Amino acid sequence: MIRTCIEKIPPYIPGKPIEEVERELGLSGVTKMASNENPLGPSKEVRQAITNALDKVFYYPDANNYYLIKALAEGLGVNEDRIIVGSGLDDVNRILAETILNPTDEVVIPQPTFSMYQTVTLLMGAKPILVTGKGLGNDLQAIAAAVTKKTKLIFICNPNNPTGTIVKNEELRKFLKGLPRKILVVIDEAYFDFADDPDFPNGIDLLQEGFDNIIVFRTFSKIHGMAGLRLGYAVAEPQLIQNMLKVKDPFNVNLLAQAAGLAALKSKKHVLLSKELVQTGRRFFYKELDELGIDYLPTQANFILINWGRDSKEIYQFLLQHGIIVRPTHSFGLPDYFRVTFGTAEQNDRFFRVLREGIKKLKSDNR
Repeated sequence: MIRTCIEKIPPYIPGKPIEEVERELGLSGVTKMASNENPLGPSKEVRQAITNALDKVFYYPDANNYYLIKALAEGLGVNEDRIIVGSGLDDVNRILAETILNPTDEVVIPQPTFSMYQTVTLLMGAKPILVTGKGLGNDLQAIAAAVTKKTKLIFICNPNNPTGTIVKNEELRKFLKGLPRKILVVIDEAYFDFADDPDFPNGIDLLQEGFDNIIVFRTFSKIHGMAGLRLGYAVAEPQLIQNMLKVKDPFNVNLLAQAAGLAALKSKKHVLLSKELVQTGRRFFYKELDELGIDYLPTQANFILINWGRDSKEIYQFLLQHGIIVRPTHSFGLPDYFRVTFGTAEQNDRFFRVLREGIKKLKSDNR
């Protein structure tokens, strides 16, 4: 009874939730630094908007996301017919795949990157073409070389998850100019707000300049601290959006998420505080890891990929036993690495305190 393509889809492995770790290990006060969430949570304006909307939850939400799309369009400087909103970017990603992919199509996916790109490709019976990156970054030349007459879609996560690396402005423009116009390129900018490299490209600007064969993904999960509410959106040419709207579920974004999203767009101070927290955490991690002599990838995201030098499960388990959840990256094809989300100053201090204990303990055990 099961579709053949489903058998090929590997299960998604999320970061462990705090409640599960506390329940299984009998711990309390566990710190989660595994899933690139914003440790500040949502702004006070978002919290108040959710509270105010509670009395309306017996109604269905606005299926058209009218006010949220209007506010997004004004903030981004684009027309409203260029925007689609989803229950997180996973929802938007699935809608896109269901809109454009046929079983005869090929989808080029850099490696390593977010696993859901491959999942939605396989879900539609299309063929994923996996392209290994260069120095754990996206290799646009290799991606271009992988394009065939069957290529329908290319994914570029920028900044990339789990590496934090970026494709820079000029190389992205050159890459897009060299592609056949019939190929759609997803530029996933879930971590856009944390990038401060002056050569980091803005996908919305590219769209406005006439690169009409791209679709830009963005989310409220990271910078706005709303991962639990599931709210993301995409910006593209009106014809593509119009067809995606035919595919989306009628009430795909819940009422509380819509209210929270509107409030988040007005929470400018919270966005600045969230960026500052990440930039401070980034500098702190670089300093501490350099002192420990541990290799890492410089990052433009709100997380860092750390090279343990051998199977990272040992340090992952040690950190877990001491109440800190990080993300081993075996499922990304990087068994010697693990990913850590920048936390508050207190959480970052705790991470390195426990990491140092782990280094001493594991060195002693391996003698």
